[in-house]
Amino acid sequence: MDGATYQRFPKIKIRELKDDYAKFELRETDVSMANALRRVMISEVPTVAIDLVEIEVNSSVLNDEFIAHRLGLIPLTSERAMSMRFSRDCDACDGDGQCEFCSVEFRLSSKCVTDQTLDVTSRDLYSADPTVTPVDFTIDSSVSDSSEHKGIIIVKLRRGQELKLRAIARKGIGKDHAKWSPAATVTFMYEPDIIINEDMMDTLSDEEKIDLIESSPTKVFGMDPVTRQIALLSSLGELRQSSE
Repeated sequence: MDGATYQRFPKIKIRELKDDYAKFELRETDVSMANALRRVMISEVPTVAIDLVEIEVNSSVLNDEFIAHRLGLIPLTSERAMSMRFSRDCDACDGDGQCEFCSVEFRLSSKCVTDQTLDVTSRDLYSADPTVTPVDFTIDSSVSDSSEHKGIIIVKLRRGQELKLRAIARKGIGKDHAKWSPAATVTFMYEPDIIINEDMMDTLSDEEKIDLIESSPTKVFGMDPVTRQIALLSSLGELRQSSE
């Protein structure tokens, strides 16, 4: 059998792209390719996460292991991940995982000296490398409300309680531990290929077309204001962009 039969030339179209969310359309391939992409995104893409924590002082209500676990799950900016070495493969430190080529050091030192509860957050982590820092989840940088800039809470301290530690972040993949997974979840679904019978649509009045549009539970249809024809909303959006 001709080997070319098994060749795939998939095409990707970005439907929606945000800082923390992406939606794209995968065409001209089969479900195995979509599932392979899903698995790679979850478990094979390298990121940077805190892997070693040395507690110097901890008088909070949380034990050392609990705090170390919370630190490991704080997402870090990982643009540098591709240039970093895996600690197990680093010859500069003989696999110790604490050199500049395979790790990034963080420091945290907080003490509550007032009667008001002190929130220790990811913003209190100071990185030795400015390119690897806790992810900023602030939606709008122009927001002046301080509550929007607190970061992820690690622990709460009362008067006299203190937390001081050193943390080492390393490169890893989600297959080794969930803290290195770059995505919270990755899903895919089939998108139906909708074909509109234009001849039948021509027999409907505008009121009947509107009723048909509103009857769709997923609201995928719309009416072209110029031609008064029913079309998919995605197609109408592409037409508007091309006309602009």
